[in-house]
Amino acid sequence: MLNQSLKDIYFLMNRFACLPNTALARLRYSKPQDPEGHYLHLGCGDDYKEGMINVDGNIRRKADLWLDLRNNLPFRDGSARLIYCSHTLEHLLPYEALALLKEMRRVVAPDGCVRLAVPSLQHALNILAGTKTSHWPRQFDDPASQAINYIFCDGQHKYAYCFPLLKTFALEAGFTQVLDYSAEHGETPKQYGRITVGKEPPGSLIVELRR
Repeated sequence: MLNQSLKDIYFLMNRFACLPNTALARLRYSKPQDPEGHYLHLGCGDDYKEGMINVDGNIRRKADLWLDLRNNLPFRDGSARLIYCSHTLEHLLPYEALALLKEMRRVVAPDGCVRLAVPSLQHALNILAGTKTSHWPRQFDDPASQAINYIFCDGQHKYAYCFPLLKTFALEAGFTQVLDYSAEHGETPKQYGRITVGKEPPGSLIVELRR
């Protein structure tokens, strides 16, 4: 695993290096290619999804757009049918995460949906209690150490979320409907329009946000 300090330096430079690409994307995606609106996958990582606009800040990933999510999204107001963002928000500081949620609120269509997944603080507490296990990104002998590392992922994660906290952020960003999807359905995939997304890691907190 690459030293996190080196990653932080890379993404600091990356935020400014990709600005010209962000400007070009505003022209490229000025109108949705799909009649229903954009299908956006923010922070795609290695999970490239056919039929969506895959966005990532790592230039070495397979993606349709190289962007830094701390910058404004290059899409028009209300132009996205679906915004999918899985295990990305926790890599941002709280004020950065709130800014991104506000951008999602701006871009998603009035009848669209944001599906957001993050590591669950409750899952970490279950690991601490010994009722759940996790060995990623590396294994510790005692449950307290394992729970801490699940949440902070060797320093990669900047923040932790439970549903009430994430709901507070979403409401502050302007969303009016915040549904705890994982409370009823776990990590079950779901079809949104013509796209099915899901298969989040076990223990994920998954919410649906609507305007």
